[in-house]
Amino acid sequence: MELQEQIREASTDLFREKGLKFTMEDVAKQMHVAKKTIYKYYQSKEDLLMDLVKTGFAAIQECKQKVLDSNLPMKEKIAKVLIEMPENYKTLDFRQLSGIGSKYPTVAAEIAMNLGSEWEPIFALLEEGIRSGRVNSVSLPVLKHIVTASIDRFLYSDELKRDGITYQEALEYMVEILMKGVWNDSAQ
Repeated sequence: MELQEQIREASTDLFREKGLKFTMEDVAKQMHVAKKTIYKYYQSKEDLLMDLVKTGFAAIQECKQKVLDSNLPMKEKIAKVLIEMPENYKTLDFRQLSGIGSKYPTVAAEIAMNLGSEWEPIFALLEEGIRSGRVNSVSLPVLKHIVTASIDRFLYSDELKRDGITYQEALEYMVEILMKGVWNDSAQ
């Protein structure tokens, strides 16, 4: 494994443990290298965070594409593709990103840009479902805003922590509500 990937892994582990409070010194200690070794690859913690975000979203998009290319039933595929991410990210507490916008605004902007991009394949799947009658005709741009605004809120708010809901649970609840709605037609 190349050194830069090892730095990413160590940083991800430290984020899991400390959230955004980890330092470049922490990364160096975890890797048993000099701090200057880390600075050969990243000029600052913000550069490191930006790289983590970019490589993270690339990995997420790769996972989403695998779901889109799968033979899953359409309903399961839609539910899964909206929140799919690599297994090692499912244990990260992304709620710890709260406050990133004030300390690292360019990183926060990159996160926002990535949340709003790469929707075309998901829209194509939904449009196929609408054409086949398996998906209700809905405004896809509004659906995109609902999902991205929810994820944004999950990332940058302390409300989930206060409610005792993990980030992954919140994503799953969001999809369940989107897929099933709130109305129970079988109740009188």
